[in-house]
Amino acid sequence: MATWVGTARALVAQKDKWKGTLMFIGQPAEESAGGPEDMIADKLFERFGKPDMGFALHVGPDPAGQVHYKPGVLSSNSDSIAITFIGKGGHGSMPSGAIDPVVMAARFIIDVQTVVSRQKPAGEFGVITIGAIEGGSAGNIIPDRVSLRGTIRSYSPEVRKLLADGVHRTAGAVAAMAGAPEPEVRVITGGTAVVNDKALAERTGAVFRAAFGDMAVQDEEPGSASEDYSVFVLAGIPSMYFGIGGSDPAAVKDAKAKGLEVPFNHSPQFAPVPGPTIRTGVEAMTLAVMNVMGK
Repeated sequence: MATWVGTARALVAQKDKWKGTLMFIGQPAEESAGGPEDMIADKLFERFGKPDMGFALHVGPDPAGQVHYKPGVLSSNSDSIAITFIGKGGHGSMPSGAIDPVVMAARFIIDVQTVVSRQKPAGEFGVITIGAIEGGSAGNIIPDRVSLRGTIRSYSPEVRKLLADGVHRTAGAVAAMAGAPEPEVRVITGGTAVVNDKALAERTGAVFRAAFGDMAVQDEEPGSASEDYSVFVLAGIPSMYFGIGGSDPAAVKDAKAKGLEVPFNHSPQFAPVPGPTIRTGVEAMTLAVMNVMGK
């Protein structure tokens, strides 16, 4: 938000150098999703006008001072998984009298990876990760249900559907094999991949290279993270979403020399250096806007 405010101030201070209408959107629910949909449903564009183009940025773990951009597909589709396997509780010493949902959950976690490794085309990106398992109260008691939560990531609509269908099919097969009731399976559609407008991204990238030199990096591959800015793109706003580095360059260099990972977003160790990060963000976003709105 500091970069957002700084860019607004920089552009207002240079109002004599650009023309048109500039809209700054303070979007709610960026992490929990739903913010852009709610704003559009609240008639954002009818009330304030629909932009001809849009820009957005995000900080990442690259060295502060770097700017990253990419024409075309930038990020992944994101869907959530919620599954409950329903068994029959019993004593751990007598498993034959129970239907064990812990075993079903364990089998599902392994088997669902074959959807990625054996059903998804090898050249296409796709990930299924189970990040949470909840069930049971004691080591000698077989519970009557176990719940799983996870995430699905993909780039293309075809792979997105294939993975979601595979989750449903695998969960059903695991339960059937155990003689258990149908599991409760939900695949909740999340964010859609951000696709940068090719012409706008290339035009903006040229300005970044002129301003930042080698610190302007064109990424070759999309990232696996997701971003709900895609809602604005799908609403018909040609856009350019780019990234800025936030990590201390010396710390990045030291980590690489030691073969260590640089702390990433959402890590408790992720700590962007404020001054250089904000300055780069303000400069990059101001240049991007001036490049299309300048007189």
